[in-house]
Amino acid sequence: MRRPRFPGLRFQRRIRVLPGVHLKVSLSGVGISVGSGGFHAGVTARGQRYVSAGLPGTGLSVRKYSPVNSTPKLSFWPLAIAAAVLAALLAVAVR
Repeated sequence: MRRPRFPGLRFQRRIRVLPGVHLKVSLSGVGISVGSGGFHAGVTARGQRYVSAGLPGTGLSVRKYSPVNSTPKLSFWPLAIAAAVLAALLAVAVR
């Protein structure tokens, strides 16, 4: 993986696919998150799984990453594939 030229510069764009489902595009790649009301679960662009809880409107939150060598209880690949298919269907329907 290639490192960015400007190490201090960050870019991230959040795209709503469905209510409660977001794709996050960054220089590292594409991640996905699911949840609302201050609670989210997702996979980062680098493949790290996480859960996040926060107080809406305050900017306060905490994020917990799953250990790298742990066996995931929930696979995010079906969700990611479904989100990509839905995004493609929505793009075709809008035209």
